Amino acid sequence: MPPPAKKLRRNTGPWSPLRILNSTSPIVDKDIHAFLVQCISGWNDSYSEAEKRTIIDSLPPSYRKYDLDNNGRLICPISVDFVLNDTHLKNAVAKFKKDVGEGFCEKAWQNQGRRAMQERRDGKFDAYLKESMEATFGEDGHDDMVVDTNDQAEDEAASSDGEWSEKKGKGKRKVHLQTTQVLRQKRKG
Repeated sequence: MPPPAKKLRRNTGPWSPLRILNSTSPIVDKDIHAFLVQCISGWNDSYSEAEKRTIIDSLPPSYRKYDLDNNGRLICPISVDFVLNDTHLKNAVAKFKKDVGEGFCEKAWQNQGRRAMQERRDGKFDAYLKESMEATFGEDGHDDMVVDTNDQAEDEAASSDGEWSEKKGKGKRKVHLQTTQVLRQKRKG
């Protein structure tokens, strides 16, 4: 009889998600932006051609360019100037560090979010939403208001973290015109 197969030990080692993507991660205090600049600056000196191809494969489709220089080496599809000056990249790095520091990337937090989305989809919070709307807008004369929360919950479920959705346009709350008029009157009063 052959010996039992060894289990692969995933999520171990110094760069495992369990060590990096938690609230006590050392990357929260590190300058990730400078690290990215250093990685792009040392493209030809720091990476083998196989590593370069793996890095390019992990980029968004619009940046997956496999151009070669005069020596037959892969050219980095991202320029150092882009990494240094792009405000979207700087903001994304800052948001990532903040999210990691607050524990939003930890499995427990993400599982809790998935459970909450499922409970919302199942209608567990419908009574609370109705009470909240009645407290905000009043009860009299607003029976014809329509609030569709299930479409939004389904849209958020299209992404594991609720950050993006493939179903654009759906999920917006549909509120009757009378509700808009009530809001305007409250602002005036």
